[in-house]
Amino acid sequence: MSKPAHYESKIDPLAYMKENMSAAGYEGFLIGNVIKYVTRYPKKNGLEDLKKAKDYIEKAIELYEKEEEGKKKQDNHHNWVCPKCKKSNSQKIPRGSIFTIFNCSHCSTPVMVKFK
Repeated sequence: MSKPAHYESKIDPLAYMKENMSAAGYEGFLIGNVIKYVTRYPKKNGLEDLKKAKDYIEKAIELYEKEEEGKKKQDNHHNWVCPKCKKSNSQKIPRGSIFTIFNCSHCSTPVMVKFK
């Protein structure tokens, strides 16, 4: 959607908020605007408000997809050294774990590993 002339400035407010707000704060702003425009469209600006809501939901979807992509890229593996054979291991951390028992991938020694 194109911006009216009164929105043209050196600083793009949405870009500024995205850079300076927490992800949760920015997401709340986007979803709040979706709710605002969808709620008021029948009594105020009709199709224009629906298009604005669509723009904000698309930005929220984009943010969500980037966060999900970032979660997938996060290192969900834990690197540790076996106390018996002294070899390095890297194993996937079970979701929600505080500690777990891994078997060394080299010598099969069970080792309790605590996560920070």
